[in-house]
Amino acid sequence: MRHLCYFIGLLIAEQLPLAGLSLASLFIKQGQNQLVLLIGSLFLSITILIAILFWQVYLKAVHDNHNEFQQPLHKADWLMIALGFGAMVVINLVTVPFIKTTGNGNVNSLLSLLQSFLFFMLFFIAFIGPVLEEVLFRGLFLNWFFTGHRNISMILSALIFGTFHVDFTNGQIDPIYWLSKILLGFILVLVYNHTKNLKASILLHILNNTLAAFI
Repeated sequence: MRHLCYFIGLLIAEQLPLAGLSLASLFIKQGQNQLVLLIGSLFLSITILIAILFWQVYLKAVHDNHNEFQQPLHKADWLMIALGFGAMVVINLVTVPFIKTTGNGNVNSLLSLLQSFLFFMLFFIAFIGPVLEEVLFRGLFLNWFFTGHRNISMILSALIFGTFHVDFTNGQIDPIYWLSKILLGFILVLVYNHTKNLKASILLHILNNTLAAFI
């Protein structure tokens, strides 16, 4: 129960800066570049501090379990990252043509923030976001929940990760988009479980988000 409360609290903390940025964007008028710079810088500063906090919680979690994140990435780990990235490219190529272009609240919200805070959001999506999500959905989840049943923990990690990226508020759920995120989460959890090193899944997540953000 303690770990569940911590996990929910961290999940909320991870979303608060984005929620605040969305709220701030409603009050910004065209041409207010200095205000955009101020709010965007504050957003990045807060998310970086949250990422540091998350990392410290993760290091405590793996220390308690006496495993993981003790070794640098080896050749076999880099191969796993390459295979995982290839699998992600295939998943995106197969699913993206069938994803709805309208009615996806999560995607629409990100696109709106990208229009208002382009540089800050690109940096967040490509780098900070992957660190936060990998700590939450891989590093902490697999070390806190169902530790004696790794397969169950891995499956739930992917399912919760995919569900976390879907907007259920508008009643227009895109099942293909949902499935694509679950599959991407499953690739990430497989890489993490195989390498026993969160750096591997973070790097893979960064590669995937960077590709999505800049293409």
